[in-house]
Parts: sequence; C-alpha cells; structure tokens
Amino acid sequence: MIIDSSGMKKIEASGTLSSYELMELAGRSVAEEIRKETSASDVILFLAGKGNNGGDAYVACRELKDRKCFLIPVDGKPAAAEAVQAASLLNRKLVRSAAYFDKALKQADVVVDAVYGFSYRGELKPQIRQIFDKVSCSKARVFSIDINSGCEADTGRCDSHALHSEITYVLDCYKPFHMLKKDHHMFERTVRIDLHLPHEIQTMWPEMDEDEFFRNFPKKADNAYKGTFGKTLLCGGCFGMAGALSLNITGAKTVGAPYINAALPDSIYPVVASHHITPVFHPFGYDNAEDVLRSLIKDADAAAFGSGAVNMYKSRECMDLLLQECRCPVILDAAALRLLKHNTYIFRFVRTPVILTPHIGEFADLINRPTAFILSDRITCAKEFAKENNVYLVLKGPHTIAVSPDGQCYINQTGNQALAQAGSGDLLTGIMAGLLTMTKDVYKAVCMAVWLHGYLADIGTQYHSIQNFPIEKYPEIMDRLLMKHGF
Repeated sequence: MIIDSSGMKKIEASGTLSSYELMELAGRSVAEEIRKETSASDVILFLAGKGNNGGDAYVACRELKDRKCFLIPVDGKPAAAEAVQAASLLNRKLVRSAAYFDKALKQADVVVDAVYGFSYRGELKPQIRQIFDKVSCSKARVFSIDINSGCEADTGRCDSHALHSEITYVLDCYKPFHMLKKDHHMFERTVRIDLHLPHEIQTMWPEMDEDEFFRNFPKKADNAYKGTFGKTLLCGGCFGMAGALSLNITGAKTVGAPYINAALPDSIYPVVASHHITPVFHPFGYDNAEDVLRSLIKDADAAAFGSGAVNMYKSRECMDLLLQECRCPVILDAAALRLLKHNTYIFRFVRTPVILTPHIGEFADLINRPTAFILSDRITCAKEFAKENNVYLVLKGPHTIAVSPDGQCYINQTGNQALAQAGSGDLLTGIMAGLLTMTKDVYKAVCMAVWLHGYLADIGTQYHSIQNFPIEKYPEIMDRLLMKHGF
C-alpha cells in the first residue's frame, strides 16, 4: 500500500497499539533487519532526531546488544513523549554528545539515519547539513529508517544535502517518496517492514502490476466481432512527421484495438498506409479537414489528437471540434498541448473526459512555470492542474505520474532508458487510446496504459539493446505477454 503522511498518521492511530508500543515494534523490527545486514564486528552509529523517528533509533540501538552500537542525538534531546521514554531505557554509556561526532564517524562501519521521519518539510539546518556531508564522504554504509533525512515523504523533494542510503527501511506502508527513486536516487534499495497495522482507509495512490493489469484487460468473447469493443479514432501527423501518427497506430494495435479510424493529412497518407494495413484511413486536405473529422466523431469510443500535428491542416479547428463534439475520452498530446497554451479555460466548457500527456517541458509551457519549479514538486503541480481544469494529467518522466481530477495519483514504476527516444510518447498515446476504447473506467485505463508502456520496455530489453531499442516491435512483445495470460 502507498500512503501519504496524513494517511499514515490515520493508519497508526487506527491500530490497537499505543504510539509508544508502535515505536517499540518499529525499533525492534529495524534492529532485526540491521542484524541481517551487519556482522558482529561492525561498529554501528545511530544518528537520532528528537521526534518519533529518533525514538525508533533509541529502541533499535538498545536491541542490538550483539553489536557495538552508540547513538548521537544530532538534533537535540528527544522532544516527543514517546522518544523521551525510549531514550530513558537506553544505556547512557551508548549515548554520545554531538561533539563526539567526528571521532564516532571515523570508527563507524554503518551509520543509521533516524534524524527526520515522514513529517519532515522544508530545508535542513546548517549544522545538520554539515553532519550529513561528512557522512556522505565517509566509508560507512548508510541505512535510513523510513525516509531518508532531508527528504519529504509526500513530494519526493529532497534537500541537496539529504542523506543517501544503501538501504531505506520502509515502515509499514510505502510513501510517495519511495516510489520516486528515479527522480531523486536517494537509496539503492528498500526493505519494507510490516508492522501489521490495519489498512482500512482508502488510499489515493493506486498501484498497478501484471496481475492487476490483466484483471482489468477485456477478453474477447467467442461471439465477439470487430465492433464489440468500439472504435478508436486517431488524428494527427503532418508532412515530415508521419512517424508520429504511425506510432499512435502501433500503440493501439499493441493492445489489440479491433477497429482503428486514422484521420490524417493527405500528404502523409501514402507513407502511413504503407506501414499499416488494418486501420481505416481517412485522408483530408486543407478544405475538408473538419468535415472528415466530424464524420468520425460520432462513432468514436476513444479519440487521440496531436501527435505529429505541428503543421497539420486546421489543427486548432480540429482540436476544438473534438473537444466540442466528442462524447468519449479525448487524449491531447504533443502539438495539441501547444495549442492549449493560454487556452486552458476551454476545459470549463468540455463535457467529456480529457487526458493530457505532456512531458516536463510541455507542462512547464502549459502552466507558464519554469521546469525547475515543476521538478521540485511534480506531484503537487500535477494535482493542482488536474483539479483546477477537471482533466486527467499524465506527466511523463522517469516515473510518469497519472493524476485524476479527484486527486488520485499513480506513480509508475515500470520502464527504463530504452524509452528515452523520440516517438515513445506517441506510442503511449496510441496504447492509451486503444485501452480507453476497450476499458470504460477512464482513470483505470490511463494507469494501465502508463504501466504497460513501461513494462513492455522492461520485457523488450531482455532481448533488445537499450541503446537501439525498437519501439515499433511493441505489438510483438505484447503478443508474448497476451499468450502468457491466455488472450
């Protein structure tokens, strides 16, 4: 389960254990895990804060009687009542003052970071930064309890002096921070410690894996025909960018969209049609672009617009037509996002689900903010935009996030560097359009598409190189996965 800090507090409060009993359980469990990773000869230095995270360290230090341990309260004496109680039970000979830190660090084989927990916000104090910098330059292995100190649990934002760890011990539930590893690279791996707390509250952080994907992927009945799941409408491309629409089609074919209508400029029709034989093509010129598109809208069960449409005939008029007349989910990608700059008020008048799929640069342009501002807190920026404009937002990146208008946030864990190439976003748009055609839960289909887009790259790199990864092979890779699950 993934939960934010406020949800974690509710989970802790809903259990039968008192705060102190929970601290004892967490500390003992952390000690048990540390014991697995260390030897009897290792010197272990605990860095404790004055809150409950520091209290966990006092308990763990007390439990590791078979190890040479000592603890330094680097942020002052315990302040939380539970931490005070835990500190009172630790042998005072094991507690050293902050003045002893330099000498202790030279002796340490392992540093256990328990300075700040999931409630941390803001910037580190100068004296804490100095301590963390010294730890980072030392030979010691670093283990963090729950959250790496200097990092925020809900946003993944990290102070530039925050502690990197070899292992971060996740207490009970994963937090958004843990799911954003590719963004911050603050730990090498996590070990989750189950505290057996009740997880009865509803989380706004959905998850996706292979089992969940195929629980929701529609299977063709024995009486299915080409129109059973509906029609997918793809519109985009222009002279010089035929490949973008072609990759939309490849994406839709990856998930087996049974009926694809492709509306495209007549200048690129021969190029795209020479690569795909199953879609129904609807070429248009400057004078009839809107008429051709209008004739297709009424039958569409999902539509995508914008991939490669930089110089497409009547691109703005086509986008407006889709938003005004579609009664199905509409994906806006690439060139469509540029048309929305200073024009997002249009969503106040749209009566159908809209999904936007920007990368960071496109999103920065869309909301007129620097990319650095967005990167410092992608989740909050995405949530605010989705809520204000009543849209689904897929913010692409190493961890693509998919946000719903009601605040749900999926942080994708699949994918790799193979997708760092032109066209991978167009492929995602096609996959998403195909799944939206066949899956009526809009947000579920969006999350499924994001997950699958990355997962097929993970599978594909088992037999294709990362450097030269052929994204046009997606239908073949998906075919193996479908056969595995009996589709």
